Amino acid sequence: MQIGTDTHAMPFGLHMQEMDSIILAIKTAGFNAVRLPFSNELLHDKTPAQADWIGPNTTLIGLTPLEVLDTVIQKLTDQSIFVILNNHSTTTHWCCNYDFNGLWYGKNLYYDQTPEQWIADWKMMAERYKDNSRVVGMDLRNEVRPLRMQHIPLPKNPNWGRKNKRDWHKYATLAGNAIHEVNPNLLIIVEGINAQVRFLSHLKFPHLSPVHKRPVVLKVPHKLVYEVHNYSFSWSKSNLLFPKRQVKYTDLTSEERKEHYERLWGFVADSTFEYSAPVLLGEFGCSSDGSEVAPWLKDLSEYIQMKRFGFCWWTLEEELFNTGSYGIMNSEMNEVNVKNDWRWEYLAPLMKMK
Repeated sequence: MQIGTDTHAMPFGLHMQEMDSIILAIKTAGFNAVRLPFSNELLHDKTPAQADWIGPNTTLIGLTPLEVLDTVIQKLTDQSIFVILNNHSTTTHWCCNYDFNGLWYGKNLYYDQTPEQWIADWKMMAERYKDNSRVVGMDLRNEVRPLRMQHIPLPKNPNWGRKNKRDWHKYATLAGNAIHEVNPNLLIIVEGINAQVRFLSHLKFPHLSPVHKRPVVLKVPHKLVYEVHNYSFSWSKSNLLFPKRQVKYTDLTSEERKEHYERLWGFVADSTFEYSAPVLLGEFGCSSDGSEVAPWLKDLSEYIQMKRFGFCWWTLEEELFNTGSYGIMNSEMNEVNVKNDWRWEYLAPLMKMK
């Protein structure tokens, strides 16, 4: 399960419902883990929580965003729910597009960060929660993609293995090893490269395909997990100059979708692959009123079952005007809609995997 964050750096939903009720709903629905996003800016923000940010959770008033995060994590883990911390963005903004949060570092209008500061933040988080055994994983960075530059309208592309400042393979390895210096029990969760710009118009979506030739190898063995995201609107092919050439996952046949999954990331979990490692579907989801994408959700759910991947649904609750909510809770945020939501037909079998 996934809990988003709002622009006040508060876990989404605190302004609507008491924490205990939200956590009870998570447990009752059968979820045993939460992927909990944070921004680097959040970690250093000293702005005290205001009453309208946290609604009925009045004990949080006056706490810093990090202290609120502490409280939420403690509440979740006290109820035996595992927590995966996800560095969702550098700045506290909604993600994700061609923005200032594409890379794990960057100088932008809102918050400057070096790669070294990013690693230092991860070490701090590993230290902060090292005595909580239910904080089990560190999702190093969300949807690595081209960084929008502040003054020059050209993208800074991430790469996998060029040994420079934009080498995600290099910095994911450095961060993973740095975290393990603090707590070797943590899972290091590495997402692939979500997108790259080619020839200023063509978009490439490598995901985990570079792992074929260059896997991540950590000093602490058997603690690596790879992560991917997939949505019905995700592009499998895109040309910005020729929109009619863009292909989304909903445009593919069932066979084509599953072929893409296997080629881009499913192979990583196969025992025949020399550097085999677990794969987590860290994000997938669709609108409550978007039943036209049911074939996509059916195919992906079947693939998750076949490969026995871990998964997190995006999201527990969110407000998406006009297009419906990707959240699976009711409007009071005290119950997951397991009976009257068409999406549960495809989620329910996943909940029974062991």
